[in-house]
Amino acid sequence: MDKIDDIRKLGRNGATVASIARDTGVSEPTVRKYLREPDLSERPPAVGRAPESPLLEPFAGLIDSWLLEDRRCWFKQRHTAKRVYDRLVGEKGFEGSYTTVQRYVRRRREELAAELDAREAQGFLLLDWLPGECQVIPLP
Repeated sequence: MDKIDDIRKLGRNGATVASIARDTGVSEPTVRKYLREPDLSERPPAVGRAPESPLLEPFAGLIDSWLLEDRRCWFKQRHTAKRVYDRLVGEKGFEGSYTTVQRYVRRRREELAAELDAREAQGFLLLDWLPGECQVIPLP
C-alpha cells in the first residue's frame, strides 16, 4: 500500500507516468491503473442466485441421479455435459440449449464434490506426528 500511496502522491504532484514507473520500479500500465482507480479495495462478490432454466428444472433430479451413479464408474466412463445433453434430448425430448445443461452439470458436480469432501472430513481423523515420531504396530 505504501508504493500505491507513493505513486498517487507523485501523480498528484504532476510527475509523468514514465518517471513514476522509473522511480518506483512499477510498470507503466500498473502506474496508470493506480492513478485511475479511486478505490483499490476488493469488491464483494455479486450475491444472487444463478439463473436457472425453467426448461431444465423438470430434469434436475434425473441429471443428479446420473451424476451420482457416475461416482461408481471410472472417470472415462462418466457422463460429460455433452453426453447428459444428448441423453436428455434423445430420451426425454429436452428442448433447452447445451450451455444450460453444461452450466448445471458444472455447478452440480462442484456441489456434490463439496458434499463428499465434507462427509469424508467428518468421518476421518487426520494423522499427524511430530518430526522423528512414527506409529509402530507390533507383530504377534
